[in-house]
Amino acid sequence: MNISEIKKNYRNDIDGLRAIAVLLVIFFHSGSNLFPSGFIGVDIFFVISGYLITGIILNKIRKDEFSLSEFFVHRLWRIQPALIAVSLVTLAAAAVLFLPVDFIDFLKSAKYNSLFLSNQYFGKMSATYASPDTNIFPLLHTWSLSVEWQWYLFLPLFVLAGSLMTKRLALSKNTEQNDRFLLSIWVVVTVALATFSLVFTKIHPGGTYYLLTARAFEFTTGGTAFLLTRIFSSVRGPVASLLSLFAFIIMIAVSLKTGLLDIYPNGYTLVVSASAALILFCGHYREKVLGSLLSTPPVAFIGRLSYSLYLWHWPVFAFCRYMNISLAGVQLYLALGIISSLALSSYFLIEAPLRRRRPSLKISVLQLVILPIILFCALYALATRYEGLPQRLGAQYSNEYIALKKYSAMATNREECLEGDQDLAQCQFGDLNSNKKSLLIGDSNANHFWGFFDVLAQSAHIRMESLTSSSCLTLPGVWQYDWWKYRNEPYTQCHEHTEHYYRLIKENHYDYVILGEVWENYASGSHLINNEGDERSDALTKSRMTKALQDALNNIIASGAKPIIITTVYTMPKDYIECHRRQSIARATYSESTCDTPRPRKNEDDVYTHNLFAQMKKEYPTLTLIDVKDVQCPDARCLSEINTIPVYRDVGHITDYASYHFGLDYLKKFGNPLK
Repeated sequence: MNISEIKKNYRNDIDGLRAIAVLLVIFFHSGSNLFPSGFIGVDIFFVISGYLITGIILNKIRKDEFSLSEFFVHRLWRIQPALIAVSLVTLAAAAVLFLPVDFIDFLKSAKYNSLFLSNQYFGKMSATYASPDTNIFPLLHTWSLSVEWQWYLFLPLFVLAGSLMTKRLALSKNTEQNDRFLLSIWVVVTVALATFSLVFTKIHPGGTYYLLTARAFEFTTGGTAFLLTRIFSSVRGPVASLLSLFAFIIMIAVSLKTGLLDIYPNGYTLVVSASAALILFCGHYREKVLGSLLSTPPVAFIGRLSYSLYLWHWPVFAFCRYMNISLAGVQLYLALGIISSLALSSYFLIEAPLRRRRPSLKISVLQLVILPIILFCALYALATRYEGLPQRLGAQYSNEYIALKKYSAMATNREECLEGDQDLAQCQFGDLNSNKKSLLIGDSNANHFWGFFDVLAQSAHIRMESLTSSSCLTLPGVWQYDWWKYRNEPYTQCHEHTEHYYRLIKENHYDYVILGEVWENYASGSHLINNEGDERSDALTKSRMTKALQDALNNIIASGAKPIIITTVYTMPKDYIECHRRQSIARATYSESTCDTPRPRKNEDDVYTHNLFAQMKKEYPTLTLIDVKDVQCPDARCLSEINTIPVYRDVGHITDYASYHFGLDYLKKFGNPLK
């Protein structure tokens, strides 16, 4: 295609639609409430991509000019240079700012991004219990580019297959008839993909957002709009204007709705995709109302910058959040200014000059795919081997990190015994040579007391075994329904693990069985049932939990074991993690008053759980209650650091360092409940 043809076919209104899409995304990611569902901008991008790329391929095929290698070279030089630049800049910033664990996670995401698989990586991460806050990952937004690349691998083959079927099965060589036949195939595929997406998302509501299988219909919807322009030689101006305005209003109305992201894609995704496709279709006929507005120079210019704006906006927001910089007021305007400057520089210095390059496919793949893969895979391996290179953050942080790592190593296999293979032989600690044994079960709250019970078990010469399940109430006879990531379904794995634990209790005849949970989390809401179809309510949850705990204690006592219940630690101070992170980034000297001022102990106990434990203690005299707050809060003041080492590793869990030290303190102050 020569320059004159490009100019003839160029549509400013598509750039204008890109501008709307990227602005919706930026507003949404900034935390603004202006467009609560501004994430639909990504859906609009997918539809635009489907429209344009389908058109490019079909037009080339019609002229017998299509080359698969040329297609990929064009796509590589259109997408990769600016993306690689963003990856390298974020790498430099992460190397300076990120804590070791976060730096390793960043490099892992960069590795998957270079492999065009970041959507798979972030999809799994977002469905993981207690996973890192994805809002601070600078390359999170690259999931959409991975989806697009995965689609590019299938689209040419799909189009070529459709064209071949058209040539072989069409009743004549009439071009219009062939187009109609191809359109019918395309519509059937689009409907099938959309149906699959909605059904798949309903069945797996927490794990589909980032997947190509849930997004493919958006690309084919755009392709459908292009094929329709081949069928309709013209559309009356007023009709096109009314249709496009209607579609635009619908699209903006959806962006203003709240609560759409819980299960997505959904029916609104179909509405947005159809609306974007309709705008693209009507714009083909140069309609004068919305098309003119979208084609105005400022709007079209933002659209031309949209790729660079999309690439740079998220890393800037992510680093701001990582450093606990509020995205509001002047700070938001400064962030937007930085994003605009980076986008302009990227567009004029990288994106625009390099997008027209046409070296061979081998050279393009080597420079834009293989070299980045080698770089980020090597850096990830290096950072993993050297534990995130804590030396980057100065001597004080490095010493703190070494202490945390030492105690983490003492809690051998702790992480693997939360979920994992549930292999009891690998989940033992305490006095491993003892014939006396105890079992620790529960959720991740039980798991983070590994060090606490390691101290007590070694002192009492008891072999401790522990199996735990994330966010799981390990009491017999109950199911958790519509809980955590299991939307509108029971948490089956939790129920199966719990049944396994109580079989072990019955068969192994432990001396002690310890139950550890974030008890108050399970005591409210309407999540507990005994059988499928049970009525659910907050009151029924409490009564079922009481009965389940009684059944658990009866089973434990019947097995010959003594039951122990351990409660939760004192809650983490607000902005605690962010404050420690900020201190580390600044390489500042540790100051207790900055992040860790001891707080007066208050009665945080949930009324129901407080009364529940009192009732259980009265009903079961052999029951022992352990409240770790008794050692976390000496002199009624609750600590969040021990010897300058943090107590908390995240909002719901303590460090292994704290767990071991709390065990030692408990032993000194209250004796050993395992004796």
